[in-house]
Amino acid sequence: MLNVYKVMSSNIISAIALNGESVTKQPLIKSMRVVKKETLKLISDWISLSTDHQMVLENFIPPLLNAVLMDYNRCSVPAAREPEVLSAMATIVNKLEDHITSQVPKIFDAVFECTLEMINKNFEEYPEHRTNFYLLLHAVNNHCFPAFLSIPPAQFKLVLDSIIWAFK
Repeated sequence: MLNVYKVMSSNIISAIALNGESVTKQPLIKSMRVVKKETLKLISDWISLSTDHQMVLENFIPPLLNAVLMDYNRCSVPAAREPEVLSAMATIVNKLEDHITSQVPKIFDAVFECTLEMINKNFEEYPEHRTNFYLLLHAVNNHCFPAFLSIPPAQFKLVLDSIIWAFK
């Protein structure tokens, strides 16, 4: 499944680099994005139904985080970032709870700042990203609170700022 995700991501990023942001509106690219979204949903469902946390954490999470987070972060076109990435990360945190705490800084490094840039300028654009971003923050707060203490102070300030923006 991760290979399918990687291939679709690579094709989308290449098409955007070659043809610009407008290519995201073409049917082929839209179809590739649907494949990515459905792949993330399938992975999230599998993780949420899994009973062997240790197996998932050791064998599946590292390659998943590498593939999905790198794709999300390196995507130069915000509209091409999949909000399901944030949703999948929230599902992972909710399912693995404190077992995933050590990976939260890596998750935040990849998704936090680039997502905030998308949602803090205009409070109406990217509603799915906004919702899933706060679901991820909520999951981390509930299950991995010590992770907040291990992130750099500048990133922690961004967490607080994002909560303030949520009030707006």
